[in-house]
Amino acid sequence: MRVVFPFAVVIWLAQAILALADDGAAAQKRTKHIGKEPIFGGAQAVVVEDVALFHTSQILPLDLDGKLVGENVNEQASMVLKNIGMLTNALDNRPESRLVKLNVYVPSEAVANELRTFLPTQFRKSERPAISLVQTRLHRPGVLVTMDTVAIAHRPDQHNLKSVFINKWHANKTAILPRGPRVYVSGQAEKGLDLADATVKTLQSLKQTLQHLGSEPQDVAQVKCFLTPMAEVAKVEAEIEKFFAPLPPPPCVFVEWQSTLPIEIELVAAARSKDALQEPLEFVTPPGMTASPVFCRVVRVNGPRTIFVSGLFAKDAADGAGQVTQVFEQLQEILKASGSDLKHLAKATYYVSDNEASAKLNELRPKFYDPQRPPAASKAQVIGVGVASRSLTLDMIAVPAK
Repeated sequence: MRVVFPFAVVIWLAQAILALADDGAAAQKRTKHIGKEPIFGGAQAVVVEDVALFHTSQILPLDLDGKLVGENVNEQASMVLKNIGMLTNALDNRPESRLVKLNVYVPSEAVANELRTFLPTQFRKSERPAISLVQTRLHRPGVLVTMDTVAIAHRPDQHNLKSVFINKWHANKTAILPRGPRVYVSGQAEKGLDLADATVKTLQSLKQTLQHLGSEPQDVAQVKCFLTPMAEVAKVEAEIEKFFAPLPPPPCVFVEWQSTLPIEIELVAAARSKDALQEPLEFVTPPGMTASPVFCRVVRVNGPRTIFVSGLFAKDAADGAGQVTQVFEQLQEILKASGSDLKHLAKATYYVSDNEASAKLNELRPKFYDPQRPPAASKAQVIGVGVASRSLTLDMIAVPAK
């Protein structure tokens, strides 16, 4: 059972978060926004300078009493953005001055269509975050939209600094990924007797990966779980809380996937500094794991700058091969405009909603990737990608080529 904190503690925690954030003007100077993504109105990419970054859990449209706010998509999305604003200390609850990535989760294409007109109105031209969207069942009845975000923070000297904003019924968590090296760990999955058992075994496997990297569970800034069924998400939450105890768990994101495996978990974590100079990216295969030409088990980012790319969709309705080709062609153009290329991808998330797109993605990725430098990645088959006549979307994290 979750602990309910007094309102005074809520205010204290919120004030603590406020004290950690840069002002909007300073945040804006630390980002470069590339182009405009044509579907949901975000930037095609956001280049972030050497800063610490907030990572959040999925934020719900709840008020301080845990009451669901909003009878329609726009009202709920407004409440989610207001809550994000409270977490990131945007003036007048406007988060756009420091958001760099917004990940949106909806239960249907109809909801996604409404957000196509709503989201572009929420951000000034020079402050659009990169935006991705995917369809998934959501883990609270009546909720039409949730979001998690990456946003600029400060206190770069503080390692593993976490903050929690709590209302009566739900905890919205944030973690600060400090300046310096970080690792993106591809989704790992272990079989189990049931969802809870598979979660425990997967978390233990991830702990071994972190230890090989010189990191600990306390360094984790966010975990993303691809699971089935969403109706049993509470079991996953309970095992994650046990695993990270006595520390609070990091922010968590949940997406329902269609798989014979109950769960796959990926994460981003702070990495320990090294004395010797390092390449901007290191591609790591931990002991006991096999390397792949299309994804890397772990990518360590040593360079100071990060590029967040919006979710990409094929420009035209096409078969699986056509969608994959169109998406990667767009990706190459955006990376070039951002000062990067396909050899400097750190993290990939692929969502597919049919077997053909999934198979063609596997078949064609070797055409685009250097087999010695593929990004860390997770691929999830989901109920939809939010855009009609599309069955593939992907979003990427990269670093500059120089």
